[in-house]
Parts: sequence; C-alpha cells; structure tokens
Amino acid sequence: MAIINFSIPTTLEKRLATVMKQKGFTTKAEFFRFAAIYFIDVVNKPTVSEDDRFQILTRSVKKELHQHYGKTKLSSVAEQLADL
Repeated sequence: MAIINFSIPTTLEKRLATVMKQKGFTTKAEFFRFAAIYFIDVVNKPTVSEDDRFQILTRSVKKELHQHYGKTKLSSVAEQLADL
C-alpha cells in the first residue's frame, strides 16, 4: 500500500474533524481513502442518463423558445428549410 503525505490548512482540518465525528470516521486516513474512492466513482459515472439528458435539453430549448417568441406562430421546419 502506498503512503501519501500532504498538508491541509487549519480551517479545513477543523471542518474535517467535525465531519469525521458526525460520520464516524476514526482516522484521517480512513476519511481520505473514502473521499478518494467516492470522488473516483462520481467522476466515472454519468449523473444523468442519455434519455434524461435529452429530456432536460428539450425542456430547456422549449423554455428558451417560449421566452423569445411567446405566442408567436413559427413556420414549420419544412417551410423554414424550403429554400435550402
């Protein structure tokens, strides 16, 4: 097992002590191992599926269109692309 040494500011150490007590970590090493594993897992997993992302983007586009055009009737896609 590798040994890693680093310094943290006093303010972070105080916050760390509070969280360790609340969450039941017995050592700083245990906390930082857990934090590293959690970080790697979060970074490697997408938080939103492709379907959810598509729905979010669709709602965002709909909202933007409504804000910019309100009740204005827009031409159909076929009409907008007819001269291409």
